Amino acid sequence: MTKELTADEMDKLYVVSRLVFKKEIEPEKAAEKLAGLIPFSVEQNMVTFAMYVKMRQGHTFQQSVSDDIIVYFLFRIAEDEGKEGLELALSATYEYAGFKNSVGSALPELENACDALKMKYGLDKEQGE
Repeated sequence: MTKELTADEMDKLYVVSRLVFKKEIEPEKAAEKLAGLIPFSVEQNMVTFAMYVKMRQGHTFQQSVSDDIIVYFLFRIAEDEGKEGLELALSATYEYAGFKNSVGSALPELENACDALKMKYGLDKEQGE
Protein backbone atom coordinates (compact mmCIF):
# COMPACT_ATOMS: atom_id res chain seq x y z
CA MET A 1 0.00 0.00 0.00
CA THR A 2 1.29 3.41 -0.93
CA LYS A 3 1.44 6.10 1.72
CA GLU A 4 -0.56 9.18 0.82
CA LEU A 5 1.64 12.16 0.03
CA THR A 6 1.24 15.67 1.42
CA ALA A 7 0.76 18.55 -1.02
CA ASP A 8 4.43 19.50 -0.55
CA GLU A 9 5.60 15.94 -1.22
CA MET A 10 3.37 15.68 -4.29
CA ASP A 11 4.84 18.95 -5.57
CA LYS A 12 8.40 17.67 -5.07
CA LEU A 13 7.54 14.49 -6.97
CA TYR A 14 6.04 16.51 -9.83
CA VAL A 15 8.97 18.93 -10.08
CA VAL A 16 11.54 16.13 -10.09
CA SER A 17 9.51 14.11 -12.62
CA ARG A 18 9.46 17.17 -14.87
CA LEU A 19 13.24 17.55 -14.55
CA VAL A 20 13.68 13.88 -15.46
CA PHE A 21 11.44 14.35 -18.51
CA LYS A 22 13.51 17.34 -19.61
CA LYS A 23 16.69 15.27 -19.08
CA GLU A 24 18.01 17.83 -16.61
CA ILE A 25 18.61 15.13 -14.01
CA GLU A 26 19.38 11.40 -14.18
CA PRO A 27 16.35 9.29 -13.16
CA GLU A 28 18.29 6.91 -10.90
CA LYS A 29 20.00 9.72 -8.98
CA ALA A 30 16.75 11.65 -8.73
CA ALA A 31 14.87 8.59 -7.45
CA GLU A 32 17.47 7.96 -4.76
CA LYS A 33 17.58 11.56 -3.57
CA LEU A 34 13.78 11.89 -3.64
CA ALA A 35 13.41 8.66 -1.62
CA GLY A 36 15.01 10.56 1.27
CA LEU A 37 12.54 13.43 0.97
CA ILE A 38 9.20 11.69 0.43
CA PRO A 39 7.84 8.35 1.70
CA PHE A 40 8.34 6.57 -1.64
CA SER A 41 10.95 3.96 -2.44
CA VAL A 42 13.43 4.39 -5.28
CA GLU A 43 11.32 1.93 -7.30
CA GLN A 44 8.10 3.89 -6.72
CA ASN A 45 9.85 7.07 -7.80
CA MET A 46 11.12 5.38 -10.97
CA VAL A 47 7.59 4.15 -11.81
CA THR A 48 6.29 7.68 -11.30
CA PHE A 49 9.00 9.21 -13.50
CA ALA A 50 8.20 6.72 -16.28
CA MET A 51 4.49 7.49 -15.95
CA TYR A 52 5.12 11.25 -16.19
CA VAL A 53 7.29 10.83 -19.29
CA LYS A 54 4.59 8.72 -20.96
CA MET A 55 1.93 11.27 -20.00
CA ARG A 56 3.93 14.11 -21.55
CA GLN A 57 4.47 12.07 -24.72
CA GLY A 58 0.82 11.01 -24.95
CA HIS A 59 1.79 7.33 -24.75
CA THR A 60 0.10 4.61 -22.74
CA PHE A 61 1.56 3.89 -19.33
CA GLN A 62 0.70 0.65 -17.56
CA GLN A 63 1.95 1.38 -14.07
CA SER A 64 1.12 4.08 -11.57
CA VAL A 65 1.76 4.45 -7.88
CA SER A 66 -1.62 6.13 -7.26
CA ASP A 67 -4.57 7.71 -9.04
CA ASP A 68 -4.17 10.80 -6.84
CA ILE A 69 -0.73 11.37 -8.34
CA ILE A 70 -2.11 11.01 -11.87
CA VAL A 71 -4.80 13.62 -11.19
CA TYR A 72 -2.33 15.99 -9.52
CA PHE A 73 0.05 15.62 -12.47
CA LEU A 74 -2.78 16.28 -14.95
CA PHE A 75 -3.67 19.55 -13.21
CA ARG A 76 -0.03 20.64 -13.04
CA ILE A 77 0.61 19.71 -16.67
CA ALA A 78 -2.43 21.80 -17.64
CA GLU A 79 -1.03 24.76 -15.66
CA ASP A 80 2.53 24.41 -16.92
CA GLU A 81 2.08 23.16 -20.49
CA GLY A 82 -1.36 24.42 -21.48
CA LYS A 83 -3.96 22.69 -23.63
CA GLU A 84 -1.47 20.92 -25.90
CA GLY A 85 0.36 19.30 -22.99
CA LEU A 86 -2.90 18.46 -21.29
CA GLU A 87 -4.28 16.80 -24.42
CA LEU A 88 -1.28 14.46 -24.57
CA ALA A 89 -1.47 13.68 -20.86
CA LEU A 90 -5.21 13.03 -21.03
CA SER A 91 -4.77 10.74 -24.02
CA ALA A 92 -2.21 8.69 -22.09
CA THR A 93 -4.42 8.64 -19.00
CA TYR A 94 -7.53 7.52 -20.89
CA GLU A 95 -5.45 4.74 -22.47
CA TYR A 96 -4.21 3.73 -19.00
CA ALA A 97 -7.80 3.67 -17.71
CA GLY A 98 -8.81 1.55 -20.71
CA PHE A 99 -5.96 -0.85 -20.03
CA LYS A 100 -6.99 -1.15 -16.36
CA ASN A 101 -10.59 -1.68 -17.45
CA SER A 102 -9.50 -4.52 -19.75
CA VAL A 103 -7.89 -6.36 -16.83
CA GLY A 104 -10.91 -5.90 -14.56
CA SER A 105 -9.83 -2.80 -12.63
CA ALA A 106 -12.20 -0.04 -13.68
CA LEU A 107 -11.13 3.49 -12.75
CA PRO A 108 -14.33 5.59 -12.96
CA GLU A 109 -13.02 8.27 -10.56
CA LEU A 110 -9.94 8.79 -12.73
CA GLU A 111 -12.03 8.96 -15.89
CA ASN A 112 -14.36 11.47 -14.20
CA ALA A 113 -11.36 13.63 -13.24
CA CYS A 114 -10.17 13.53 -16.86
CA ASP A 115 -13.63 14.51 -18.10
CA ALA A 116 -13.73 17.43 -15.63
CA LEU A 117 -10.36 18.69 -16.87
CA LYS A 118 -11.55 18.48 -20.47
CA MET A 119 -14.58 20.59 -19.60
CA LYS A 120 -12.51 23.10 -17.62
CA TYR A 121 -10.05 23.60 -20.48
CA GLY A 122 -12.63 23.41 -23.27
CA LEU A 123 -11.25 20.27 -24.87
CA ASP A 124 -13.32 18.05 -27.13
CA LYS A 125 -14.89 15.25 -25.07
CA GLU A 126 -14.05 12.69 -27.76
CA GLN A 127 -10.32 13.46 -27.84
CA GLY A 128 -8.17 10.87 -26.14
CA GLU A 129 -10.91 8.28 -25.82
